[in-house]
Amino acid sequence: MLEKRFDSFHLKLIAIIGMFINHMGTIFEWSHSAQTLPLFAVSEFVGKFTFPIMAYLLIEGYHYTRSIRKYILRMSFFWVISIYPFYLLHNPNYAFSITDIPNNIFFTLLMGLIMLIFYDKIKNIMGKSLLVLLFIILTILSDWNIFGIILIWAFYQFHNEKGIKVTMFIYFVIFEIISIIGIFTASNTGAYIAEMFAALGFLLVGFLLLNYNGKRGYSPSWIKWGFYLFYPIHLVALEAIKYFLF
Repeated sequence: MLEKRFDSFHLKLIAIIGMFINHMGTIFEWSHSAQTLPLFAVSEFVGKFTFPIMAYLLIEGYHYTRSIRKYILRMSFFWVISIYPFYLLHNPNYAFSITDIPNNIFFTLLMGLIMLIFYDKIKNIMGKSLLVLLFIILTILSDWNIFGIILIWAFYQFHNEKGIKVTMFIYFVIFEIISIIGIFTASNTGAYIAEMFAALGFLLVGFLLLNYNGKRGYSPSWIKWGFYLFYPIHLVALEAIKYFLF
């Protein structure tokens, strides 16, 4: 059997690099020009790594955290301070409104974490199903919307190698179908062609997760908090760069 080489530190590093490149594509509108469309395809491809890695490590954190209360408070804090930076990423030309509050990846992860707590307390299938549906509705305006909560649930319910393979393949197929529909119905067909390529990122992230060895890896306090802080800080930094350059 091949040695599993990736620990939690490696996966988090891959996730934030993918996130950074993906958000560069969004902020600098690489999908709007034929010249930058290949860059957009790459940014979307590596962007597919980020949330699946975070969702999988959320499950790990839920299982092994010393204090679920502190875990919830940490997620809540970074959700709140990331609301406006995420708004700047996607809606800079529109008025900020209440619908922008549950908008970023920390909200999705926070809702996923709370869902898992109640999920374990409910004993019947109907109750569990209604709970998941409730949290799908709660995150419909958030980053990764319904796909985020469903992915967290799938990783929790099927937390093994087969579960990872099947889940990532299903997500690959779903996003391929969405891209194909977009090609025939949307005006920016080039972006959806790029998205067809980008969906392959789900297959690669599946490979990364299958090679996760379950170890924390390099994890001093500044690294732990640095990964959280990177999210709002890099959004503000990219927006500032765009403002001063363009």
